Amino acid sequence: MGFLDNVVMKPESGGDQNPERGMALISALMAMTMVLALGMAIVFSATSDTVTSKIARQTEQAFFVADAGVGIARRALAQALQDQLAVLAAGLNASPQTANAYRDIAPTQTGQFPDVQLLPDPDSTDGQSSPFYQAVIANATALCNSDSTRNSRLNTLNGTKFSVTYGALSGTLSLVNASATQATQVMVFRYSFKVTGKTDAGGTATVNESGRLSTNIVLTVPGTSTRNFSFSGFGAFFDYGDTQASAPLASGTFTGPVHTNTHFAFLSSRQVAFRNVVSQVENQIRYDDTNSTNGNHAIPNADITGIDISAEGFQQVARVPLPTNNFSQEYSVINSTGITDLGSDGLPVDKPAAMPTSPATVFDTSGRVTANTLALNLRSATGTAPTVSSGAIASGVYVSSTDGTSISSKGAGIYVQGNATDIQLIADTNGDQVYVIKQGSTTTTIRTSYTSNTTAISVNGGSTRTYTGVFKDRADPLNVQNGAMLFVNGSIDSLRGGKDSSISKSAVSASTRLTITAQADITITGELKYANPVVDQYGVPVSGVGSITNVLGIFTNDGNVNLAPSATYVSGSGLSLEMDAAVVSFNANTSNDSGAIKGSIVYTGGTTPGTNDRWKLVGSRVQSKINSIGFTYRDIFFDSRFSGGKFAPPFFPGTNYALAPGPAATDLTVVNVATPAATAMSWFRDNN
Repeated sequence: MGFLDNVVMKPESGGDQNPERGMALISALMAMTMVLALGMAIVFSATSDTVTSKIARQTEQAFFVADAGVGIARRALAQALQDQLAVLAAGLNASPQTANAYRDIAPTQTGQFPDVQLLPDPDSTDGQSSPFYQAVIANATALCNSDSTRNSRLNTLNGTKFSVTYGALSGTLSLVNASATQATQVMVFRYSFKVTGKTDAGGTATVNESGRLSTNIVLTVPGTSTRNFSFSGFGAFFDYGDTQASAPLASGTFTGPVHTNTHFAFLSSRQVAFRNVVSQVENQIRYDDTNSTNGNHAIPNADITGIDISAEGFQQVARVPLPTNNFSQEYSVINSTGITDLGSDGLPVDKPAAMPTSPATVFDTSGRVTANTLALNLRSATGTAPTVSSGAIASGVYVSSTDGTSISSKGAGIYVQGNATDIQLIADTNGDQVYVIKQGSTTTTIRTSYTSNTTAISVNGGSTRTYTGVFKDRADPLNVQNGAMLFVNGSIDSLRGGKDSSISKSAVSASTRLTITAQADITITGELKYANPVVDQYGVPVSGVGSITNVLGIFTNDGNVNLAPSATYVSGSGLSLEMDAAVVSFNANTSNDSGAIKGSIVYTGGTTPGTNDRWKLVGSRVQSKINSIGFTYRDIFFDSRFSGGKFAPPFFPGTNYALAPGPAATDLTVVNVATPAATAMSWFRDNN
């Protein structure tokens, strides 16, 4: 046998005879793999949630800033529309106009408002290319996106910002007529915009809004009570130009337009020169005839002996209408415009500060302001309202106030019930305007302080009541300015300025715009001078005359303006009298004339002016009839500011004049622009 023959093969002792011995290891490895996978899934899920949460948070931040931008975008659009409408209104109200309405067609018959549309409908072809709407959108976008302060704050707080994109406006415009002279342009637009918010980390969200944007614009055009040419625009005006056969025009020079509603009378021996247009209604003048008041000579078209005609000519024109009353002047004291037009409801279009109730009657059957309305809107030196008895307020002096503490928001002056014995106007050295009004033994002093914005009133030197505010002229709502009406429901027996035995001051302060109106005669007893003169000693306008604002108007519609100077109340020796004023004397009520010439400027002083005494008028002269002035020498200088009949004392009577720009569709005036109101109609968020 060989070597292996003696070797016996045996099993190993102590070995594991179980065949499943490797399964435990496999199971353990599989379990570890599952745990690892689960862990990795958990980690991945957590990481994904963190990322998702961060993105959502950034998106929400972007949404919040976009949502905040919606309100800003809405307000910006309303502001941009308001700004552009203000530009349009200013252009329409400018003289000459610098803007035009889109459509402005004169009415086809009287009593109608013109066919007016300020802007094209935005949906129309013209509207889509309209610079107005384009400017609104551009300005609104700039207001939203160009606020660097706001954008910096948002960025500092949370790194956010927003931008706005506007869609084109759509909508319609309509005209609602209130009367032949007033209407309201109703504008209703539809808008849409998109606001996109963003964060520095990349979040973004978009919000959309659409809605309605609306506003109303009150418009007026000249009518029977809205006159386009103030009577102060005439250098001289005579309703009757030839009242006495023995009284042709005196020698002299006229500046400014000169007109009569009849005809003028001339003598070849008296040299009359016209530097501007002269006009009359009748087709003949009276020339070199002192036996009658009938015309006998054709209107000259060139100079003839005694008559020098300017390049503007001597023309025949239609009659210039006169005011039928002074109710507008009375009403202006309590409504600050003097506009007496009534709306379709029978109430004034322009109401006083306080309206009567039960009934709400502002004017009586004759057209005058009722006593109850006056009592609601006037206060005395004690702050109390005037008492009413037998349809009239008690005699006294009142200012326009409804509460006894402040000049009302529509306060424009002083109301004197009864005759005024004496009225003295004083321009104080501090710029205040002082009125000293006497009624018998009662003296009321009113001081308007423009620097402190107060109006003080006292009686007989007693305690002073100080009202907040000064009198304002709101006839032009876009140009509210100082303006007072001193209305006397009676006569003025003496009107003078700041010259007397103790003082020597001007009558009208630099900031004062004043008209004095009386129901009867007004007697001038002293000089009436401006603090800032408008002409030099030769009648030549001073430098910068267009910027001088002090102005005085004197108006009676039922009496004369009497000249009765007192040596105590005039400067220098003698009775020379200077009046810086536009003077109007008409005679609407002839029943109380008793055969006398009324509606004239006439000398009534007890002492005849001397040969060296002169009457100097700087302003304009308007009267119903020619009468004796009394002064041999007269210096009549037209106030150049009155040229064209636009600049005038506040609430001064006006008319229509054929040789001035007449009422037309383009005489459109914007009275008020309501603040545009934006109303959201729908809102939604884009799914970014």
